[in-house]
Amino acid sequence: MQVQSIARDFGKLAFYKTGSGPVLLGLSGFGCTHYNYLDLIPELTKNFTVVMIDNRGMGESSKTMSDYSLSDVAADALSVMDHLNISQFGLMGISMGGFIAQELYALAPQRISGLAFMCTLSSGQDFIHPVSITEEGLRQFNTFDVLMQAEYSTMATVHPSLKEKNLAQYQRIVDFRIQFIADLEETIRQNKAAVAFLAKPFDLSIVKCPTLAMAGENDRFVNPDNTKAFQKNIEKCRTTLVPECDHFFFLEKPNEVALNLTQFFKEILL
Repeated sequence: MQVQSIARDFGKLAFYKTGSGPVLLGLSGFGCTHYNYLDLIPELTKNFTVVMIDNRGMGESSKTMSDYSLSDVAADALSVMDHLNISQFGLMGISMGGFIAQELYALAPQRISGLAFMCTLSSGQDFIHPVSITEEGLRQFNTFDVLMQAEYSTMATVHPSLKEKNLAQYQRIVDFRIQFIADLEETIRQNKAAVAFLAKPFDLSIVKCPTLAMAGENDRFVNPDNTKAFQKNIEKCRTTLVPECDHFFFLEKPNEVALNLTQFFKEILL
């Protein structure tokens, strides 16, 4: 799977495309890259083309030089769809990628056939907001060496039993975090954009397409009850909780998650 890119106002925007069939666009979480979707790919590509994006400042995309909004990041993703001449697609958003997905839907609702929100939330009063990440906290965490950052981040986002029950998958997540370590200044700018998104109202009633809200049943960062809030605010929304999983449920049990996504999007796109 080779990296491709398009030019944007900040520089190069990197993306990846694999599989065949109807298109699913995957948007990644805070401080992450397309690796969020890599273990979902084997199952998803049996039925779909999957496009994944390295958000501006992350992975193979160019670094940024100034602050931006998540609406800007959504416009980046939509530009990839334009570049590929994809008029209609399913949309997946993991964690902060769910914020971006909401902004993208607001930009082009007629182009999105279905939405999958994973371990995420929105800005309304029905949602339980996580404790905010601060610039001071990010700078302090960055004083640890890369191996320690990866280990601590993984321990904080996977179920405590994963290391004992599936050491290989636990180590795979640690290795992803080492391989795709994010630049500090980029995480600070990205965090500002995420905080700004949660600080302003977002009208979820505009979402008219079928929607799936998924979460790990034991998510300690984004409360899994936020799936119910999506269901309350979006008319065609169903929910799924994956047992014995935390915030990184999509990498803890990727086969189960991919099968859920496949079943959902097959009903809409096939």
